[in-house]
Amino acid sequence: MLYRIENIVKGLVVVLLAFMVAQTVSDCNVCQSNKVACINSTSFYLCFGDGTPHRDQLYHCLEGFDCTNLTAICVQKSSQRPPSCGDTSQCGQCNANQNYLFACQSRGIFQMCYGATRPTGKFGYCPTGTVCDATSTAICVPEVEGQTLTCDINDALVDTTTAFPVTTESSSTDSTVNTSPETTTVITPFTPTQMCAQRNATGLFPVSPEDPYCQRYISCYFKNNILISSAEYNCPTDSYFVSQTQSCDYANPGYCL
Repeated sequence: MLYRIENIVKGLVVVLLAFMVAQTVSDCNVCQSNKVACINSTSFYLCFGDGTPHRDQLYHCLEGFDCTNLTAICVQKSSQRPPSCGDTSQCGQCNANQNYLFACQSRGIFQMCYGATRPTGKFGYCPTGTVCDATSTAICVPEVEGQTLTCDINDALVDTTTAFPVTTESSSTDSTVNTSPETTTVITPFTPTQMCAQRNATGLFPVSPEDPYCQRYISCYFKNNILISSAEYNCPTDSYFVSQTQSCDYANPGYCL
């Protein structure tokens, strides 16, 4: 009789743990039932019930806690209860790949780097059933259950329309890349000259499209309403570009990843 009770208790524990896991697995940057949108395993935006993450303030869980869809939001790390959203710190980072070949922008979207520190050019889309993997030279690898994703963000959340459009077409010889006209847009990022022309003022400004990690900024110098110089720079490691002060600061202003 005692043995049977122990088996019943063990079965209930397994069911409870499975339920907890199912309740915490969610998507990155998506408003959850607890009115927050986890953007990585430890940080989140508030939603205020309108279904839209409010990006004016970024919140962080204490060390040792994960962002979940539970009422408490930040819950102590547990191997039985994964966070709502995986690590997104390598999203858009060329150095995530050892050869600086490409950067994953989401689970299935990438951009090429070609040895540069940041990705440029058109967005590429992994075929159905594959995901972007910066640890591989194949770019897109078969999706398997439980694998660690380089950039755990839904493809639909990637804005592929904010770069400067061009009319030239390009093709890829990589058989793992889906570059069909129905699913891709040929685009080129803004240059420092184009960004300074938009600002039409002397000073230091955020890049366009905005860098969510607040690492990159542009320097513009005008004289007699003529652009004399324009250049892009990176803030030192562990610092953030603050547009209000036009400087790099080691204190996160609250909206940077």
